[in-house]
Amino acid sequence: MLRNATATGRTRRAKRPSMAPREAILGLDTLERKLSVTLGLIALGFGIFFFVQWATNAKIVKSAKPLAHNACPAGYHYLASSGLCQQSSYDRGAWLLQFIVVIVLGLAILYTAWRKKRAGVATFALLLGLFLGVAGLGVVFFFFGAWLMLRAYRLQKYGDATWKGSNRVAREMAGARRSGRAFSPATVEASSTEAAPAPPRTAAPPAPSKRYTPKKQSRRR
Repeated sequence: MLRNATATGRTRRAKRPSMAPREAILGLDTLERKLSVTLGLIALGFGIFFFVQWATNAKIVKSAKPLAHNACPAGYHYLASSGLCQQSSYDRGAWLLQFIVVIVLGLAILYTAWRKKRAGVATFALLLGLFLGVAGLGVVFFFFGAWLMLRAYRLQKYGDATWKGSNRVAREMAGARRSGRAFSPATVEASSTEAAPAPPRTAAPPAPSKRYTPKKQSRRR
């Protein structure tokens, strides 16, 4: 059994090292941090909206599709103008729950953005998106959290978080794999420098001749 374990361990492919430093993968760059702070402030704005709805005990309206022959479920009434079944109710507890959850998650996004923690911002953004509803207000937060995770994956695998840069590195890695050579980030930099045109050289001015020395004109007294 030990021989089989060692044999399988040898046949396993060696784990590829990360193409970017750990600080870059787990941290946030300038663009990601600005977007994180912006979404955190938007979340606080949603929280203030829910607080106002709770303070004024606003009406909660739910809609549903009608059944056969425009029949509505129990507690709903049919509206001919919209063609939907609606239910109106007053529930301050629902507004209070939304206010607390959105405020807490919004503050968590701002705090983790200030600390430049990619995992924290992505996790809290995904949770806020799921709470608000992916088909509603939470779609922006959900996709932002997924975008941060995708950029971390590109950084770890390709060393570049952008779409264009990661595709270029992926093509270089595929070319190195086909040619049977080891891939390293230095090969990408070398290929990019070779492809760039060399700057034009300017001709140096001719050096003065040492054989001829101009005569100095004598001054008239």
